[in-house]
Amino acid sequence: MPNDPVMAGAALAYVMETAPVLALQLDAHERVVAANAHARRVLGPELVGRTMAELAVGFTAAAADHSTGVQLLSLNTVAGVPESFYFRRFALPDGTLALGNLDFTEEARLRTEVLGLNRELNDLTRQLHLANAELRELNQLKNRFLGMAAHDLRKPVGVIMTYGEFVLDEAGGQLSAEHREFLRTCLTAATGMKQLIDNFLDVSVIESGQLRLNLAPAGVPEILAGAEPIIRLVAAKKKVTLLVDSTDEARRLRVDASKLQQVLLNLVGNAVEHSLPGQRVWLSSRWDAQNLVFAVRDEGPGIAPADQARLFTPFARAGTKKTAGERSVGLGLSIARLIVEAHGGRIWVESTPGQGATFFVTLPCQESQSISESKPS
Repeated sequence: MPNDPVMAGAALAYVMETAPVLALQLDAHERVVAANAHARRVLGPELVGRTMAELAVGFTAAAADHSTGVQLLSLNTVAGVPESFYFRRFALPDGTLALGNLDFTEEARLRTEVLGLNRELNDLTRQLHLANAELRELNQLKNRFLGMAAHDLRKPVGVIMTYGEFVLDEAGGQLSAEHREFLRTCLTAATGMKQLIDNFLDVSVIESGQLRLNLAPAGVPEILAGAEPIIRLVAAKKKVTLLVDSTDEARRLRVDASKLQQVLLNLVGNAVEHSLPGQRVWLSSRWDAQNLVFAVRDEGPGIAPADQARLFTPFARAGTKKTAGERSVGLGLSIARLIVEAHGGRIWVESTPGQGATFFVTLPCQESQSISESKPS
């Protein structure tokens, strides 16, 4: 310190308020009695009362160099990253003053390491982008192949179904009961195959980004018109009671009614397949301030929480079995989700195991106006 009292006071004020150096006044037990502003910024505001051992990182304190009296210490900082300081001690009447300067050698090393890690991160990011581009290209190739295969398979399956139904209707009386049962089994298998092919085609079209929504003003009656007769037929075949409840049928919004009918057919079909004969399935609709909301509720076995989280992903199926052993590849709900999301809506399920399940679909009233209308493909 300067001998001039004025200069000494100015120097002390500079060290305590401005200097980028740690200034810690310690008592005889190495406990902080006072600290300058820089120390509080780097090590934290609550320094008084803490010991140097508490401030240091683990047991990394190095012994002071006898020739210079300098000690290298790594201290925990408020930034969460330890920093190393060269400390020089000055004796005080009732303790010591420890002045610490940042170890610039270590800072430079850390900066070099950070730059190296940043370069590696950039390289990995570039590799990730390349891998993603390759995956997108492979996915598009898969979608094209899937679409072509499904398209080519649908026609012969349709021929099998048409001729099978014709034979059963026109010549069923000339066949034995056993042969008629064989024919019905063939038709059932062909129907399932056609549904599977249709699902693959839907997935192929949607994942390739070629889903086209034919938007037009429609309300609940228009949406239900194409779905309700089929839904009632499906429910009646399983001897499940279907209850339909809709309100405010005069309101309209711009949607692709045929796509939404596909969504409702899937939801009600699933509800019926998970119901026992004699149970009930509810299909309801209502309007709130911002959405048209459809709900499909059943009295089936319900869905476990773990299954609910992945139910709308491709090939995901709930742990519960369908009551008549109906088959599914787990594409219907993922297709329903993509169709609803293409409308700017949301689909989800609420269920308690053993107490049935309720699927909800919301279609925004205002946002639907901004959906780009496309021409039929």
